[in-house]
Amino acid sequence: EKTTRTENGLNYRPRTLDTALSFLPDATLAAISIPGEYAAREASKCTARGLNVFLFSDNVSIGDEISLKKKAIERNLLFMGPDCGTAYINGVALGFANIIKRGRIGCIAASGTGLQAVVCQIDRLGEGVSHGIGVGGRDLSREVGGLMTTYCLDLLENDKDTEVIVLLSKPPHPSVVEELEAICAK
Repeated sequence: EKTTRTENGLNYRPRTLDTALSFLPDATLAAISIPGEYAAREASKCTARGLNVFLFSDNVSIGDEISLKKKAIERNLLFMGPDCGTAYINGVALGFANIIKRGRIGCIAASGTGLQAVVCQIDRLGEGVSHGIGVGGRDLSREVGGLMTTYCLDLLENDKDTEVIVLLSKPPHPSVVEELEAICAK
């Protein structure tokens, strides 16, 4: 949360998205960490306002996840999560993340701990990461169908700072494998 000093010198923490955006009108990303029963509603408000979403919250229904990711893609936004613990966007570490070098390798990962392990090894070997995008552990399930993974593959393919793409995955559903293999073959 951002604490802002008011005219009378008191600290103030915005309690609504609209109030927060009045203090940070150029914001492009919202990090959400609230109980899952409220997370989908708040994430939906963020994408409607044009914000990329880093959804740390878990216990979001699969139906809500699919709907939120589709809405984000329609608006050309990232939707990281639910249960996204780690990401690196434009050199900024989000969630539980290590400080690493910027570089030419883009990563897409279902697991925050897996992403951390790989980017730390990349850094240790003298390379750096352009972006590390967490998509949530269910993105490659049959139901979600790799919505955000395929979107992020396209984003990284067209990113001038990314020369190599690493895809870290929990075992994808077989119905998703063919699509991913076709995209990766390009």
